[in-house]
Amino acid sequence: MAGLAVASPVILRGGRWLVRGKRAPTLEPAAQDVSIAAAAYPDAGETRRLRAGRLRFFRTIAESVGVQGPTAGVVIAPAVLASISGGGTALVELVAAVAMGFVAYAFVIFTRGFNSAGSVYGFTGAVAGPVFGFVSAWALMLVYASFAGGLYAVTADEAQPAFGTVGLHLSWQAYAIIAFVLVMALAYLDIKISATVILALEGVSMLLVVTACSIVLAKGGFHGHAFSSAPFRPGGVSLPVLGLGIVLSFSTFSGFEAAATLGEESRQPRRLIPPAIMASLAVVAVFTIGVTAVVTNAYPSTTQLSAAAVPLVTVTDTFVASWMGDLVNFGAVVSAFGASLACAVGASRILFALGRDTGPAMLRRTSGLTGAPVGALIWVGAGSLLTLLLFIAEPLATRAVALSLAYGADLIIAAYILVVIAAIIFTIRRRMAPVKTVILLIGLAVLGYVAKNTFAPLPAAPFNWDVLAAGITLAAGIVLPFVYPPLRRGIANSPLLKAGASALLSSRAASDQ
Repeated sequence: MAGLAVASPVILRGGRWLVRGKRAPTLEPAAQDVSIAAAAYPDAGETRRLRAGRLRFFRTIAESVGVQGPTAGVVIAPAVLASISGGGTALVELVAAVAMGFVAYAFVIFTRGFNSAGSVYGFTGAVAGPVFGFVSAWALMLVYASFAGGLYAVTADEAQPAFGTVGLHLSWQAYAIIAFVLVMALAYLDIKISATVILALEGVSMLLVVTACSIVLAKGGFHGHAFSSAPFRPGGVSLPVLGLGIVLSFSTFSGFEAAATLGEESRQPRRLIPPAIMASLAVVAVFTIGVTAVVTNAYPSTTQLSAAAVPLVTVTDTFVASWMGDLVNFGAVVSAFGASLACAVGASRILFALGRDTGPAMLRRTSGLTGAPVGALIWVGAGSLLTLLLFIAEPLATRAVALSLAYGADLIIAAYILVVIAAIIFTIRRRMAPVKTVILLIGLAVLGYVAKNTFAPLPAAPFNWDVLAAGITLAAGIVLPFVYPPLRRGIANSPLLKAGASALLSSRAASDQ
């Protein structure tokens, strides 16, 4: 099986992979489900490959839901959206979720045909060329690593009031360092254990929030308006102002694609990962929109909602009980922690895949004990810790959170644009139904709108520095293959990209689409 994947007649011409002949040999569907990506490296020993077949559907979807961290987000999101877009808080989230669906379609199209630990590296590189694939993976890997660092601060920000209720008072910096150490320890474990922890943390926290919101609904919200449609109406707010809320909400759903990094550890990845991507987006969207609507209807006015520090906790205290509000606060803590763990897991898989083709031998090393990509994890841990340390002198965790997460939020827009462009190229090269290309073009237009509203005009200081840093990061990713010959040769001769091109672009692949 491994020989077929590596020996496929795939050549690099004009910066992109081509499959010669009308019938390129490919793996049979059952073998593809095992992992074409892993088979592309037949000489890799136990300490140079990930452990295949470890994850079923729910542990696979946990990675995508975990990165989105829905509970940590909904604790404060209604107040932020109310301050920007008025009472139509659920409306802007609904529009943002639908818009993100067009972007998610690009990942679904690709993961139906090919999956690897490199996520976007494997499929965009196979379709649009090695440099394109490297830049896509470079951007997404740094997004996850920086998000992990920012989420240590989020965990700390949520932990201070939560643990304060039981008499434990530490600085936010102390909580953040503790979160970092625990994330690294858990990410080193068997992926089955790491995924179970992510699934349990986010599942329990979401269940707490759903329970609290159900009680608020049962009690009628503010003056019996619990089921009012007001959160789904613009309420006289202008379209440009609503647009700002939509752009902000768009980032709420970033991370839905993270399951694609488990392509070599999931059972039957072509069957599990595409539905995991779409299901995670759908679940998080329904959860987020529903909670936002309940919280909005529980407040007397938009003004009071926008001034609330943690509106979900306040609503729970008011309509349920203070102890339930405390539990929801703890739910936000574990949700943020689970998100940081999911980000570390995702980033380490992408870096492992890149290191397998080029870079220090350390990046190709996996643990003989747990199967985790330990070499890549060390580098990801260092990067996430650096992100935290850049802002650790901030007196308030909230400011550190805003500054650290803004960089990743800016960079992920570029990563998504690259993936959608590659998917459009893919549908054209494969002569797929025009409707698929149209869906992707809508996704590209959505991303263009988000980029315009995010970067034009540039945000005020200090957030303009985040934009500049994201731009420099992207430029570095483009330049590196041209100034560092070993990297250029490594990705040009990548067994992974050859296997991806065979899986996605061969005649047999066309019949599977």
